[in-house]
Amino acid sequence: MKTIILNTLLGLSAACMAASAQTLPQDKTVDVAGHSLRIDVPDQPRYMAREDFQQFAGAYDLSNGDTLQLRRAGGIMYARIGNQPEHRIVATSRNAFVALDRQLKVRIDHHDDGSVGGELVMVVPARQLADGSAQGEHLATLAFPGR
Repeated sequence: MKTIILNTLLGLSAACMAASAQTLPQDKTVDVAGHSLRIDVPDQPRYMAREDFQQFAGAYDLSNGDTLQLRRAGGIMYARIGNQPEHRIVATSRNAFVALDRQLKVRIDHHDDGSVGGELVMVVPARQLADGSAQGEHLATLAFPGR
């Protein structure tokens, strides 16, 4: 008998909760921001001294087999992916850079164990696919697990 009463009460409780959930007004919605890829150039780039940039200069292997190269010529910093043209970059934080032409941004993480990690967000140009369809220009993220 106790089991029947308990099951009835639980059933009524669940039905009441379901009914109240269905009676919420339609205009009561919550927007949840997802992870969006964006390449924004800051209004005020961060100054980075030559000595500070030295730890980032060099070549990094990317997860797609390409190489990211960072270099400095005078007071100007550059990034190049594979054999593509160079992009002039500015610092956005102590370990992140963005191209002035908004074609890439990169974050480089130097770990205590000597390993290097990070992320590269880049514009992938529009292209014709093998099935005849076209893929528009889009942003892609690549990781680089080592230096």
